[in-house]
Amino acid sequence: MNARKPLDEKVLAHLSDRVVLKPLTRWNDAYKEFPRYVMEYLCARYVDPADPSIGQHKIDRLLNEHYIGSEGKELIKSRIKEKGEYTILGQFQVRLDAARDHYWAEVPAIGESYVRVSPSILHKFSDVLLTCGAWGTAVLEYDSTYELGHKKYPFYIKQFTPFQVTRLELDDYIEKRRLFTTNEWIDLIITSIGFEPERFNEREKYLMLLRLVPFVEANYNLIELGPRETGKTYTYRNTSSHSFVLSGSRATPATLFFNQNTRKVGILGQKDVVFFDEIAHTEFSDAASTISVLKDYMQTGRFSRGNHEYNAQASIVLGGNIDTDIENKKPIVSYKHFFSVLPVDLQDTAFLDRIHAFLPGWEMPKIRTENYAQGYGFITDYLAEIFNRLRRTNYSISIEKYAQIEGLTSRNQTAIKKTAAGLLKLIYPHQNIDSIQYEEYSLCIRHAIEHRSRVIDQLAVMAPEEFSSNSLASVLSF
Repeated sequence: MNARKPLDEKVLAHLSDRVVLKPLTRWNDAYKEFPRYVMEYLCARYVDPADPSIGQHKIDRLLNEHYIGSEGKELIKSRIKEKGEYTILGQFQVRLDAARDHYWAEVPAIGESYVRVSPSILHKFSDVLLTCGAWGTAVLEYDSTYELGHKKYPFYIKQFTPFQVTRLELDDYIEKRRLFTTNEWIDLIITSIGFEPERFNEREKYLMLLRLVPFVEANYNLIELGPRETGKTYTYRNTSSHSFVLSGSRATPATLFFNQNTRKVGILGQKDVVFFDEIAHTEFSDAASTISVLKDYMQTGRFSRGNHEYNAQASIVLGGNIDTDIENKKPIVSYKHFFSVLPVDLQDTAFLDRIHAFLPGWEMPKIRTENYAQGYGFITDYLAEIFNRLRRTNYSISIEKYAQIEGLTSRNQTAIKKTAAGLLKLIYPHQNIDSIQYEEYSLCIRHAIEHRSRVIDQLAVMAPEEFSSNSLASVLSF
């Protein structure tokens, strides 16, 4: 802790209103079911780092009294009815029912999808409640007299306090970046996503930043293959409420694209990042059709269902395990190509060519207890909202005049520009590319070239008549 004390002091001096001491959120293993940003919000509000036990007891009491698992739904509904109102803690989302011209809240804590909500709450928090939803505390009221269309809807959200950032200024974040050196800022970002930067070398830090590119670059396609327990799932599950982890399950068109029964757009239209965890064990319903639509989406950012076409910006991340020679930090030699660990349906060169970068997960260290963050970092949900705003900025056009990538296929050019743009947004959001030092932006571009080259090298093994491992030779020396 002493070695990083100067950075912690600097962070507290300039960013005290948006950071939390990361170890404070890990005192109780029973809270693993909660998103990290929920625990960080509670810790930032209730816990004094100098004397944490008092605040931690407050949080214990709050969760014990107001959070109930799925088995307690009927009990909570009874309490709301008998007491007239009751405060619950959980996740809330609002949708517009156009047929009834009415807004309804979905409250999983009580198993109800038709809960009325105060207009003042909608006015204040519509941005988050009508999109990805939010965790928070809500006062639910019971009114058995309310009817709509001869049907009773007694539950009503009277008050709501979100556990998430709902208003922030990107310009302020950018100005604060100017107060830190490049190395300090990278260490702050690594700490913010839950890891201790002093435990990693520079390359490992850049690989961790590469994991974050899908959060700041729209329609970005990444694959990471490596050994188990290197933090892949941890990063995508805990970094943002705008991400969705699909873990080794069945991926259906309804889940991914559009549900014809509910008339709701799937997760690709709702989230910023969709992470296919344990990709080797993911089954695709109607595989040929689903992967065909997914392939088109990865190229164009659009997908069609029925007679309708939808635009979306979700980035796709494929994560999986590959047997590794730990000593040499390389996949074992028995693989004909690294993509052979993917489901057969995904071993399609046209599909794989749409991947912008291949992160070598075998270079990442195993995540042990001592590798978790020890200092101050951004409150997770604050950083997640910043990342969401950064998706709307475009660095790719500026990169063209600095990276000599002429003569490459359009997919190679796009991949390199998008990866470099994402890294630059993460590290240098306060500068346009004209003012970034050559050594700084060239490092981001070299990473972009290397990780796209890894994709092409494996495709060249799979289809040598179509792909050449020398296709990026002209820019590898950038």
